[in-house]
Amino acid sequence: MPKVKTKKSASRRIKITATGKVMAFKSGKRHQNTGKSGADISSKGKGFVLAKSEWARMKAMLPKGK
Repeated sequence: MPKVKTKKSASRRIKITATGKVMAFKSGKRHQNTGKSGADISSKGKGFVLAKSEWARMKAMLPKGK
């Protein structure tokens, strides 16, 4: 029986909360921020809960729950 492996790309982009919701984070905060306003940058720092229809697919990518 082969090992159950985590999709590493998913583990870097999403997390599962303690209540079982799936959260993702907005892109575009890492670099090239000189032209963006402070409010724009700080709003990208916040995570958001994905649509419930996506949860099963995302949880399958993270079998260990991360």
